[in-house]
Amino acid sequence: MKLLDYYGNPIRKDAYIIRATEFGQYINCPRNWMFGTHNGLSLEPVKKSPKLRFGTIWHEAMEAIYDPHTSKDPFTAIDDAFSEERQIFEDTLGVEAYDPGLVEQLNQEETLARQLLTAYEEWRTTVAAPPDGWFDFLGAEKRYVVPLKGTKAYVAVKVDVEALDKNGGFWIIEHKTRGKNSDVTNPPELELDFQMGIQLLVASYVRQESIRGVVYNLARKQGPSSRVKKDIFGRHKVQRTDNMLKHLETYVLSIYREMRRASAIVEANWKYAARILRYNPQPIGFCAWGCGVKNICEAVNRGEDIEYLVNETLAPRERSIWEVLEEELQQ
Repeated sequence: MKLLDYYGNPIRKDAYIIRATEFGQYINCPRNWMFGTHNGLSLEPVKKSPKLRFGTIWHEAMEAIYDPHTSKDPFTAIDDAFSEERQIFEDTLGVEAYDPGLVEQLNQEETLARQLLTAYEEWRTTVAAPPDGWFDFLGAEKRYVVPLKGTKAYVAVKVDVEALDKNGGFWIIEHKTRGKNSDVTNPPELELDFQMGIQLLVASYVRQESIRGVVYNLARKQGPSSRVKKDIFGRHKVQRTDNMLKHLETYVLSIYREMRRASAIVEANWKYAARILRYNPQPIGFCAWGCGVKNICEAVNRGEDIEYLVNETLAPRERSIWEVLEEELQQ
């Protein structure tokens, strides 16, 4: 089966495809990008400890609410998503998946998700600003693969929700879950959200309507009660003008060219690439918590031969970018 872009044109098998999330990964740490993405070595940890994907589960409930093409009940969506998570834990951990502590944790998380959804159903129509009634929802979980202007590459994005406002302007609704102690009333980072900028840039390629921006739909992971004073849900509009999207496109093209050069170096000599690619953009000297290749990165800096360590800790990803995109575009 040939993979087609948004315009119905076949994509060559040797095409350079960049997922929107990959741009941020490369900007943050090219060395990490090299090991983990399909434009690098496309590896993943041999031993993967399953982690509950609460954000993914919440997205399933939101899709049931905001996709006009489905009749699925959002509470059923949560039940199905937790059943799938439990199956992942069983497949990965075996008998350890039945540890009472882990079972109790999953049960508590499912209870929290249902409590949040109950509260959200009321909040979205009575408190949220702008309210749901301000939008005409077009679809949810929409996938696009489009040519990146001025290049032979393609950008792949997945959009949570597409909507039109009452004046016909186009918006992306982005669902985000945040930690229990976070603040959903005034998050400081939304204005400069690079990944959402790329989604809006792609929307400007394919939509006829005027691009307005993104509405962030935030949910804090805390069960509602009379003792909870901080807002649990928040909704924030961030507008992006045509001029802003043009500036963003210039930046995206510069990152693409740098990434393309890095891919060529990785393909020619990945051990050399590991030594020369930037690995720590943060001036205060620490790397992101949870990096899956931190031990390899440290070995590179010590000048060690990392081939054995890479082979012991990492393995090729089970699915290629082509298989992933084919599945997503068929949904």
